[in-house]
Amino acid sequence: MAVVFASVGFLFVSEKKIEISDDIYRGVRSFAELTAHHVVDDVGLYLNNESFVYFNRSINELMNQNPDISYIKVVDYNGNIIYDSTSDSEKKYSGNKRNVDDFYNLAVLPGISQIKARNASMFVFPKSSNDVGRIYYLKKDGDYYKYVDDNEYLVLAPYNGFTFAYYVQPTTGKYTVVYGVTYKNLYEMISAMEFRIAELALFGFLLGVFLALFMGVRVNRPIVKLVKSAEEIAKGNFGVRVDIKSRDEFEYLGESFNKMALDLAASLEARVYKERVGRELELARNVQRTIIPAILPKVVGLDVAAGLLPAEEVGGDAYDVITDSTGALVYLGDVTGHGVPASMLSAVANSVIYSHSTVGDVTDIVAKLNDVLHKKSTKTMFMTLCLAKWNSSNGVLRYVNAGHDPILKFDSTSLDVVEGLSGGLAVGMLAEISDKVKVGEMALAVGDVAVLISDGIVECWKSEKENYGMARLKEFIHNYCSANPLASALQIKDAVLKDVADFASGYKQADDITIVVMRRM
Repeated sequence: MAVVFASVGFLFVSEKKIEISDDIYRGVRSFAELTAHHVVDDVGLYLNNESFVYFNRSINELMNQNPDISYIKVVDYNGNIIYDSTSDSEKKYSGNKRNVDDFYNLAVLPGISQIKARNASMFVFPKSSNDVGRIYYLKKDGDYYKYVDDNEYLVLAPYNGFTFAYYVQPTTGKYTVVYGVTYKNLYEMISAMEFRIAELALFGFLLGVFLALFMGVRVNRPIVKLVKSAEEIAKGNFGVRVDIKSRDEFEYLGESFNKMALDLAASLEARVYKERVGRELELARNVQRTIIPAILPKVVGLDVAAGLLPAEEVGGDAYDVITDSTGALVYLGDVTGHGVPASMLSAVANSVIYSHSTVGDVTDIVAKLNDVLHKKSTKTMFMTLCLAKWNSSNGVLRYVNAGHDPILKFDSTSLDVVEGLSGGLAVGMLAEISDKVKVGEMALAVGDVAVLISDGIVECWKSEKENYGMARLKEFIHNYCSANPLASALQIKDAVLKDVADFASGYKQADDITIVVMRRM
């Protein structure tokens, strides 16, 4: 018994190790994609301007968000290491140039070919001592990743539960960011689990000895009671109970038997439970309908229309139009993921924006919202946001982009469709993002159109390999608005959503789809 119990336990540990290793890989990969551009921006903002203290503080804040990151290195495309969190903790490095070729060791630091590659890469440790480690490049194909070599030829995926030394994340600038990986937390968890399994195996062994000694004396009567009760259960009498007061495992078995009978009776109520869950989801939908305005308020000088198509019963997208004496505050936010958790966070964001809509500039509102979401949500949930303030007197949109898709503007004079600011850091990721969000202004002449979208539109899939895309959206807005110069915001909104639906042709919607259209009157 003890051997079987221990074998099953250690098999479970092995599977758990694979699961946790995969979680570490996905976590490091997502963390690198989200933070690499921010790190490079800080190089230009702080490190290159002799503000090492601010740069180092920003790096430390990022590393504190992911316990599986052991170091961060910034390397230029010539292979020179310009920052190393393991050694540059006190001041900016000022010695001789440190080049990756000088420290070349695949298990420690990437080579120059990885630094210059346009695809992310990592060094995977060998599965056994008879194998060798290998570099894998990750080529993104929509929402999926393919493992390729340095010539972008497909290669077999690494072994299940692989471990890797570092993750190399290229950026659009002249730097590459290297993230070191530590498995300290994994090994501590596995050691603790193995110790507990050993304890349980010992307990099982002692229990087996005890049962062998006392089985013959005390086993017959409890078994007879259990057999008779099992026969009643087989007849459908789920109300039967056994009364065993032997003060040993058979009493526990009797209690388990009684619980089983209770669970079987409860299973008959599964249909009722399913209906109750359906009613609760309907209640969640009603709450979201209350938060998302069914009828938009009238805005001086602006024709506004909006629509939201959730991917599930409830979604994580949200928008609102809040008017005041100077114009209106318009926003569109997109919480990571969808479903009930995302809808809850979007409800919180809606309330915060509404309650602080008069606190000052759009940057002040975003700062208030970031403070609340960072404290009240998990580190894996955050919100991209485009928040715009319409000034009716001068016809200008002043807006903040926090990691969201850019505003699109149709110029009724030139008939061009241009993009506003993009990028920035999502709301809720860091404790302070006031200096990391992007602020812009967009003047709208009469007949001009501004369009806010969630990424559910450009990432709408027609097949596993083709999605809608920003280029198609801009082309459609150009063609439609050019051909229909008097079209209302509602007509433009409906036309865009119809084109997206026609493109998808019934393919499963993977993300919430939201759009806000503003036309200057």
